[in-house]
Amino acid sequence: MNELMKIVNELMKVQTYSQLKSHYMILWFYMFLVFITATIGHVIDKKEGFTYGMIIGFLLSLSLWYQYGRKMVY
Repeated sequence: MNELMKIVNELMKVQTYSQLKSHYMILWFYMFLVFITATIGHVIDKKEGFTYGMIIGFLLSLSLWYQYGRKMVY
């Protein structure tokens, strides 16, 4: 129970989120990338394109994270 309180306490500190600012900026970029690929997928195929576009966007984001994003923040 004491460990849980430490975790909750740290989550309530603004400093925790300040330290993760660069992480959050990269995540916003990846989210935008998923929105774009999902929209492109929808334009190409009205029935299943949105789903396929989202999957491609997530895979692309995951690939970019492991190739570039992690190196930028760590």
